[in-house]
Amino acid sequence: MTSPIKEVLNALNRHADLVETALSGMIFAEGASPASIATLRQASALRAVGESGYRLHPRLREYLHDHLQLIPAFQSLAEIGSRITHMQALWTEIDTQRFAVDQEALSSLLESMSTSIYDIEDSVERNLLILQTLVSTRFGNVKSLATKRSQNNYYQTQTTHLSGDLVRLARVAEGIEREASVRGLDELAIGLRRGVLARLMGWQAGLSEMQTEIRKELYRTREVERQHKLLARMDMMLRQQPAWRGFDVDLPDIIPDFLLAARLPALVPHVEPMESDRSIADEMAMIAKSLPPRRLVVEDPEPPRRYTLVEDPPVERKPSPAAKAMVRLARAVNVARAPISLIEWREADADARTLRSDVWLVYAVLGMRTRNFKVEVLANQPHEGEQFAHSFSDARVSPNRLAPDQGASVR
Repeated sequence: MTSPIKEVLNALNRHADLVETALSGMIFAEGASPASIATLRQASALRAVGESGYRLHPRLREYLHDHLQLIPAFQSLAEIGSRITHMQALWTEIDTQRFAVDQEALSSLLESMSTSIYDIEDSVERNLLILQTLVSTRFGNVKSLATKRSQNNYYQTQTTHLSGDLVRLARVAEGIEREASVRGLDELAIGLRRGVLARLMGWQAGLSEMQTEIRKELYRTREVERQHKLLARMDMMLRQQPAWRGFDVDLPDIIPDFLLAARLPALVPHVEPMESDRSIADEMAMIAKSLPPRRLVVEDPEPPRRYTLVEDPPVERKPSPAAKAMVRLARAVNVARAPISLIEWREADADARTLRSDVWLVYAVLGMRTRNFKVEVLANQPHEGEQFAHSFSDARVSPNRLAPDQGASVR
């Protein structure tokens, strides 16, 4: 069975001449084969215009322009505002269908979200490429100064809209990425971080630079227009008064000094150090010999510095309350006949209560295992969706001792 996509591509291949003709403008039924027009219309490559005219599909024309790198004078940038709205709607539906029984519908929504993210990324990259090409070519495809000014204003408006869409895209993408990470949709969060958030700063910086160039181009256009207007007025005045010989200035008998040409100082040859000529090397040696000798400055020797050794008195270190409590706990374990709960023992000891319960628990477990006591950790239940526990709420210490190589570490 033949795929519909293959049939469309085969139809475009068979009638490539008519597609190329339709790319440059509208075609009419009188100048083309009816069978070719019918085939391309069935493939949705041609759209009817009027009674007997046809035009190429807008998206197909846009693709061919991108392939041929053809940029018209007023090329519109790809609009991403509707795609951002579509992405928000998809995320709302994904959040609703997260606990639904129909997992196939959820997978389809996630695939649509990935496609929307890719479309936004491709549209922004295409817009920046178009703007970069236009800026590098000084906005070509215009034949008059008025059209040039209109083109600059047009792209200034386009970049302003695109800048607002990028700000909105940053806000929406950050919100969806944060909520997707919380809800466990890691693939969607990673796709947003890699496809949008990681590139957003570069997109905004590039767009800002191009907006600056467009503003400079607008200023230059206004200056050229003003100078062109002044030149046109001067040309009109000279044409209306052909006998006018210019401006007459009555100079005094004595011409001021600032109107005369000033005499420049005499040129003095300078030796070029990198010159490889033998005469230049001899000249440099002669100049070096004529220099005065360098003065030798002898510094007076400084007297030796004397230091006095100051020793601090020994500081008596007293054991902390936690250390005292650990010693008493070890003695209690040695004489106990049953395992001792660390949390319960802390409630009965004043020094142990100087530490928080969670800090005391970790401190006592490590201390008892260092002394090779048998420590049994009472682990908490695993979190929802996890298999192993990562925390404990109490531990029991037994009087039985372990071998030094059988100690375990607290995770």
